[in-house]
Amino acid sequence: MYEELKGILVDDLQMRAEDVVPTAGREEVGLDSLAAVELATLLGDRYGVEIHDYELLEADTVADIADLVAERRAAAPGATAAAPAPGAS
Repeated sequence: MYEELKGILVDDLQMRAEDVVPTAGREEVGLDSLAAVELATLLGDRYGVEIHDYELLEADTVADIADLVAERRAAAPGATAAAPAPGAS
């Protein structure tokens, strides 16, 4: 999920690719309150998950944001995981 998030941050929100590393804090990549609103909207549109801007602002690092998105995607109704569902062949 980190690489997908990095793509959104760099391509859609115009953040510098060299700044977007897993251990970077929100401030280091430029994720302010306005960018958090934009990111929450993009994540909702792209992945069908509901993540609020305040949740993004509470995350300490880019990796934490990626983990949050991955958790929400896994819990979303009709979510398609990277791995097959149990019992699937």
